[in-house]
Amino acid sequence: MTRTSLRTKLAAVAATGVMALGTGVLAASPTQAATAAADCPYTYFCAYEGPNYTGRSIKMWQCSDVRWIPWAGTNGSWINNQTPGTRAVFSLSNGSSASTYGAYYAVSERIDWRSVYSIDPC
Repeated sequence: MTRTSLRTKLAAVAATGVMALGTGVLAASPTQAATAAADCPYTYFCAYEGPNYTGRSIKMWQCSDVRWIPWAGTNGSWINNQTPGTRAVFSLSNGSSASTYGAYYAVSERIDWRSVYSIDPC
């Protein structure tokens, strides 16, 4: 079975015109990154309303505890601070799904939440 990364699937969705990915690169300051890491405990997946781990957050840790993403139309971010190999599954608005990387600590400083319908942390 071939695995496709979340970044690849989101890029494919963007190419079809269903979603518009943000342009440019945002870099979290060391202070923002450290605060976000402290705010997202080990074994959790955390979604943030704003880019660079800002704004309201949703913290998830229990498998099959699917959370709906309420921030349609905003650019946000996420941290996967789960155990090694645990992947969060994003259900996308076009009916497909995508998974985060299997590293125990993976982050995205910017994601367009318009394309994400819900997240299952593992």
